[in-house]
Amino acid sequence: MTVRWSVAPGVHFTGTDDGAVLLDLASGRFLALNPTAAVVWRGLTSGSTIEEVAGELAATWGVDKERSLDDVLRLTTDLRERGVLVDAETDG
Repeated sequence: MTVRWSVAPGVHFTGTDDGAVLLDLASGRFLALNPTAAVVWRGLTSGSTIEEVAGELAATWGVDKERSLDDVLRLTTDLRERGVLVDAETDG
C-alpha cells in the first residue's frame, strides 16, 4: 500500500522567505521548516508519496536519489512524531 499524508487537525502552514512555519494549535507549538523541508511538506500534503517527493528533490538539486529518500523519510518520521503530519488512510 502506498502511504499518503495529510495535515493533522489544527495544524496551520505559512510559507516564509526562509521556508515555512507550522503552528500546531493543539500544543501551541511553532515549527520552522527550512526551504527544502517546506518543499517536502508541500509535496506530502498535496498527495505525493515519499518516493515521489524524494525523486523530485533528487532531480531538482542533483543529489543522489537514495540520500534524498533517506532524508525525506527522516523528516517525515519527525513530522509524524511531532503530530503535525498524519497518515491519511489510517489517522486522517
